[in-house]
Amino acid sequence: MKKNKKKKIEYVLNFFKKNPNKLLKLEDIDEGIKKDYLEDTGSTKIYTNRDVRSLYAQGYDKKLNGYLDRPKKGYYIFKQGKKPTIFKSPFPEKVKIEIKKRDKYKCQMCGVKETPDNILAIDHVIPEDKSGKGVKENGITLCTKCNNIKKNHDLTTFGKKFFKKHLKISKSSGDKETSKFIKEILKVFDEFDKS
Repeated sequence: MKKNKKKKIEYVLNFFKKNPNKLLKLEDIDEGIKKDYLEDTGSTKIYTNRDVRSLYAQGYDKKLNGYLDRPKKGYYIFKQGKKPTIFKSPFPEKVKIEIKKRDKYKCQMCGVKETPDNILAIDHVIPEDKSGKGVKENGITLCTKCNNIKKNHDLTTFGKKFFKKHLKISKSSGDKETSKFIKEILKVFDEFDKS
């Protein structure tokens, strides 16, 4: 094995400098970095997935004069220049009350009702970082559990995950009718490629 003075992050940065504006799978990024590492060291023993995710999370990088974007899970693209600023659009209290009233003070995913001990949350249907506004039409009432599951997904992505989870449950309980129904719903998600 050859002596190597380069740090792991340098391999990551160099890979993206050589591959601007290309949509790449995380596996392909890892493979490309390992190829460069092999040339320098004679080894492929380098783990970079965490470094790629960290680079994405940090936003703009001065050394790269750019940032990583993640248009969908497991795919990254390096873009030059500063990342466009996304302005947050929280819900005003008055709008939160209107949304809860419209949704009958129930979680719109699991149906749990709001109580003094279980205050429901208002979440963006289209996430703020995808330009979702804090307006009544873009709000949904969710319990803490469903809100945490939804995270920063849009409702279509969240919906697909939700149905996949319930397909497993219906299969494990032997409920063939529900399984068949959920499979039909998942076909629609696939047909429109909204995951």
